[in-house]
Amino acid sequence: MKNLSKLIGIVLLAQAPAAMAAPGWYAQITGGLANQGDQDLSYRPGDVRREASLSSGILGGAAIGYALGNGWRLEGEFMYQSVDMDTVSFGAGLPSGDGNFASTSFAANALYEFDWFGSPKARTYVGIGFARLTEVDIDFETGGTETSFSGSENAVQFLFGARYDLGESSYIDAGLRYLTASDVELEGEDRTAGTIRADYQPWAVTLSWGWRF
Repeated sequence: MKNLSKLIGIVLLAQAPAAMAAPGWYAQITGGLANQGDQDLSYRPGDVRREASLSSGILGGAAIGYALGNGWRLEGEFMYQSVDMDTVSFGAGLPSGDGNFASTSFAANALYEFDWFGSPKARTYVGIGFARLTEVDIDFETGGTETSFSGSENAVQFLFGARYDLGESSYIDAGLRYLTASDVELEGEDRTAGTIRADYQPWAVTLSWGWRF
């Protein structure tokens, strides 16, 4: 995460500001493909550790923001994302099965635009966001029975992408994002005993459509 923060700082210093977007509000909807590297899961009591093999999934959400007119934008967003999980077994009588690792979140993002393409219609940006993971949920399904663990946590996300104006009001946005929360504690739901601790670190490729008003 420190290296990514340094990279964002270098980009901000090296790039000239883009042609400034006019101050004003905008709203956008976002969809994308999410992914997450394998994560270590720790089940308690007993501190039983297993590695979860995670793969691709989906992301979707919406944001509303305000362009300040000086290259900076501030926005709030809601996002859902989920990745698939291969079979994990903690042992006899403990959680086991395949399923998914998912979250819902609200975030406040600060983004800075700069000129990378040399086009008045295109603006590249980098940003950082502070997110509240209102629910992080991991599900295990076996024999038609699902066992779930969930919790909440604070997180940080990094964003990089570009916007292209389709007209005076509408635009499309293609981006990359990475969200990280460490050592999230997930408690058993519906009288399920125990807790699971895991890092939550998905990244995603996104495509958005937005409207300025």
